[in-house]
Amino acid sequence: MEQLKKILNPKIWLLIVAFGHTLATILPVLSDKGINMEEIEVEYAVWRIVSMILPMIFIAFIFTKEIQARLATAIAGPVWVMFVVWILMEGFETLLIPPLVLWGLLALSGLLHGNFQNLMSNE
Repeated sequence: MEQLKKILNPKIWLLIVAFGHTLATILPVLSDKGINMEEIEVEYAVWRIVSMILPMIFIAFIFTKEIQARLATAIAGPVWVMFVVWILMEGFETLLIPPLVLWGLLALSGLLHGNFQNLMSNE
């Protein structure tokens, strides 16, 4: 169990998911002619950077382990559930494997390190 906790460090998984989203955000925006600011993908890329990538990096570097873990669970858990529901409604596609695994591991890292049992016992 200790080895699993070392592998599923919330800080590392927050940064991995942020890096993956950075690549997934920047690569579609780039074209042969450079960045075209009139494209809708640019607006979406800016929204993803502000709403997803920067908060994950901020959480990874600013907060302590327990708070990182709880926020990782709060962020990644619903996203992972969304992908599962999407798969159940639309059918399985191999395109959904990477986000399902990344968001699932981020949520699991938060569950392992979040000390939720202490949170529940204090109430």
